[in-house]
Amino acid sequence: MDDTFKIYVEQLRDGHEETIDEALDPGFIDIAEPDLTFDKPVMLKGVAYLAEQELVLRWDIRTEVLLPCSICNESVRVPIHVGNFYHSESLEKIKSGVYNFETLLRETILLEAPFFAECHEGICPRRREYGKYLKESSHSSSDQDEGYRPFADVDWKL
Repeated sequence: MDDTFKIYVEQLRDGHEETIDEALDPGFIDIAEPDLTFDKPVMLKGVAYLAEQELVLRWDIRTEVLLPCSICNESVRVPIHVGNFYHSESLEKIKSGVYNFETLLRETILLEAPFFAECHEGICPRRREYGKYLKESSHSSSDQDEGYRPFADVDWKL
């Protein structure tokens, strides 16, 4: 039986803590997307303890994800770091006395995964080549940049 993602609540009574220091296989993330690949270990460090009627988890999570560059489509390795992450779970919800944090860890990592990446630390060398197809970014705050506002000219006085 694999106890990697399990915390036994009874062992945390009387002020005891469980130290977590694991290098986890990224297979538990279970992503089958061609443009989102987790192939490096998930480094998880932290502690689990009880605070009255709550199980408290404090973690530091580090891993990497492979994404395609938004400009040239080459693979980009993007680090993911979630520092000082806290989660509390009511002991009433942990009926069996064993808390499995696999889903929580998976969701935390996926929420931190970026939607877009650009190679060479954000300066893709092919940007100039594709520049003519990209919209120039404007730093002015004109009405055109704010989008379509159908009620902008409505007098709201009744």
